[in-house]
Amino acid sequence: ERERERERDRVAMKRSPPIHGGTKAIRAGIMASIMVVFVGYLLMWVIMPTSVYRQTWSPKLLAKTNSTYFGRQGLTILLYTFPILFISALGCVYLHLGKKVSDNYNMESNLRKHEFSSWKRPVIIKGLGIVSWTELAFLIMFIALLVWTFSSFLHLFFSRITEFPMAREDKVWEAKMDIVALTLGIVGNVCLAFLFFPVTRGSSVLPLFGLTSEGSIKYHIWLGHMAMTLFTAHGLLYFIYWALTHRLSEGQLRYYHKFGSFTVLSSWAA
Repeated sequence: ERERERERDRVAMKRSPPIHGGTKAIRAGIMASIMVVFVGYLLMWVIMPTSVYRQTWSPKLLAKTNSTYFGRQGLTILLYTFPILFISALGCVYLHLGKKVSDNYNMESNLRKHEFSSWKRPVIIKGLGIVSWTELAFLIMFIALLVWTFSSFLHLFFSRITEFPMAREDKVWEAKMDIVALTLGIVGNVCLAFLFFPVTRGSSVLPLFGLTSEGSIKYHIWLGHMAMTLFTAHGLLYFIYWALTHRLSEGQLRYYHKFGSFTVLSSWAA
């Protein structure tokens, strides 16, 4: 059956008018630029918890991006906000040009889809439901990113534990518990950074990967569950740490003063 579909598409392609070469070349160039920026964006998340970035790259970049208008947020905007805005802008142009492409290109795309159809076959995973091998692969890679971020930050913080204020007041294992709780919160922020990408209506990023906001709700749910699990562990460890060091009231007051009581209570209620 698949062979007949492929043959039918090939015959239709021969009968269809050719695609405008200029439009196809422009779209290919835009997609190449998008992929380069996107891969660089992902690499930044991999490099971010390393000591090389924290001790060498970050101070230099912070000094160059600390402008009058953005202040210390200039580095964050440059590394984490600008790439997505750039991809979104190029995505709008790419999708607009795609509407002008003839049906011949759609048939050619269908032929390519047959080659990767095995990766889109649904599988049933307990706890996840029906997912494709592609979705499962990306989920595993994202979990690997979280594990890498957690382990890298722990290694970095443990190597500099004497620089933390609580290390001069608490025992070593208590200071390490504080660092683990802090690291869990940092890793949870990674989930928050990607949380709303899947459900952004009218997004020009999702269609680039063949996704829709309605069909990507499950990714939003997965990220939300992971974020709440990490933040719950983050909060529980801090409560245990404060109780063991007899600073429960002091720790809660400092936490509420820094983040706001509504934020803390709403996160626990969720």
